[in-house]
Amino acid sequence: MRRTSTFILAVLVLVLSVDVARAQSTAALINEALDKPVNLDLNGPLPRVLEQVQNETAVPLKVAPGVYDLLPWGEQTTVGAKVQNQTLRDTLSAIARKLGLVVVVREDSVELQPMPALKRIGRRATVQELAALDLLASTPLKPDAERTGVLALLGAIDARLATIGDTYAIENRAFGPTQDVPVFCPRNATLEGALESIVKDTAATWFPSGRGIVIVNKQDMVRAQLGRTISVRYNGVDLSQVLLELSQRAGVDFTMEPGAVQRVAPEFRMVRLILDNVSVQQALETLSGFTGLGYVVNERGVYLWNPAQGTVPTTAPVPVDPLVGLLNLDGGVQVMLRESQLPPALRDQIRQQTSRKIDELSKNALPK
Repeated sequence: MRRTSTFILAVLVLVLSVDVARAQSTAALINEALDKPVNLDLNGPLPRVLEQVQNETAVPLKVAPGVYDLLPWGEQTTVGAKVQNQTLRDTLSAIARKLGLVVVVREDSVELQPMPALKRIGRRATVQELAALDLLASTPLKPDAERTGVLALLGAIDARLATIGDTYAIENRAFGPTQDVPVFCPRNATLEGALESIVKDTAATWFPSGRGIVIVNKQDMVRAQLGRTISVRYNGVDLSQVLLELSQRAGVDFTMEPGAVQRVAPEFRMVRLILDNVSVQQALETLSGFTGLGYVVNERGVYLWNPAQGTVPTTAPVPVDPLVGLLNLDGGVQVMLRESQLPPALRDQIRQQTSRKIDELSKNALPK
């Protein structure tokens, strides 16, 4: 028996070793192809251009989920470039930068992902905003020192933008005159890199908006992202999947207390819900109303917990439009009703009936 177990273990190790070697070999071939010079004549919608590049270079290309929702014309966003004796890596990086994207080399493919600032916009970027991201990513800052105050760094970025033209300017909504937080900015940083240094070292973040490069508090940014409206129908979808989709739609990280979803009553883990032009935060409040999950917004995103199993944060939001009932529609779909959706007379009637029912329950609960 022991000999058989040893043999099985040896086979598993061999299989794993072969898989790792295959992945390493694929990654090496991709990197080798990226460093070869190419001649390409590209013109058309981004998916078609990527397909052409893939066919001519044999390098598998992918677009990260959600990218087309951030581009001005989605999948019809056009790319045009004539490439002569440039490496494929430089070519893809230049195309990506024009669209507010970055090139990420994976083990089995090359993926185009949105720049962090593009994700923060949270909607289809305008051509002007993509141009801002391209400018910021391609322009060196050349700071006087690697460690400086955030106000001085913002001033240096604004001054550098002014030397290029009057198209873009810094809009500081996060730091007052006395809030000069220290920031580390590498000497070889681009303007985008300098701005990301602020994200890393302070409680502020940034995104392009029209002609402005807006600097805001991270928590304010999270709340703004949670204010994005969505319309979606869930008919028996797992609660964890719904939360993941809401996180992706808002562009906000959701962190779950371990075991929080598993402690939700089984009948509430499959979500049947219609959300029609409501904010992501309203969707969270609705889910909280019938699952019992609590949530709090902080500078890192949204933290969700189950009050039945852990310490409840003291900064939990209070819904300003409370849930008052559940309406069953055809097809087994349930819609949560909010107080603001009901006429005043019906609100009063529900309150009175609820009060009477609570009194009855209280009397029945008294010891005999």
